[in-house]
Amino acid sequence: MQMTKNIRWGIAGLGVAGLGIGAYFLFFKPKKDANDGFDLSIVPRTSKKGGIKTTPGEAVEEPNWKNPYDMNYISDVKKWLRGKGIQELFPGAASSYAKTLKNAKGKFNDDEAAVQRIFKRLRDKTQVASISKAFWQQYKTDMWQYLNSFLSKKEMETYVHKPVRKLPNYKVS
Repeated sequence: MQMTKNIRWGIAGLGVAGLGIGAYFLFFKPKKDANDGFDLSIVPRTSKKGGIKTTPGEAVEEPNWKNPYDMNYISDVKKWLRGKGIQELFPGAASSYAKTLKNAKGKFNDDEAAVQRIFKRLRDKTQVASISKAFWQQYKTDMWQYLNSFLSKKEMETYVHKPVRKLPNYKVS
């Protein structure tokens, strides 16, 4: 079977057109950066309860849910919830827990059980932040760094990080 001239020119024309389209996408079409495209900062954020967290023209930054040891965590959560009340740890209780954590470090023997008891009692991550804030106010030392100074990595994971990861971010009052 022999090809006619028309079929050969048709195949050649399709090949040239394919090469032209490929060259356009390869060389001439502007490439997008990783940040180009869909802007996530304008998307309304919703909580697990479904409330919208932004209004037109205003964006509220979501708190760092993975760092409840930050003493500003509570104010970030309050700002994000826009006036809804949250359950907080009573300042006297936070101060008492901070004192217990401070006294857990001993000269020869540390009281890991006291650390474990405190972090098992907490009901949400805002309570962790309350203790962290009380610890800073009383001792001018970061609570997480203080605990890390006398607990091993395994003890920090078992007694502090693991229980805190299981806690909800906050509880609405």
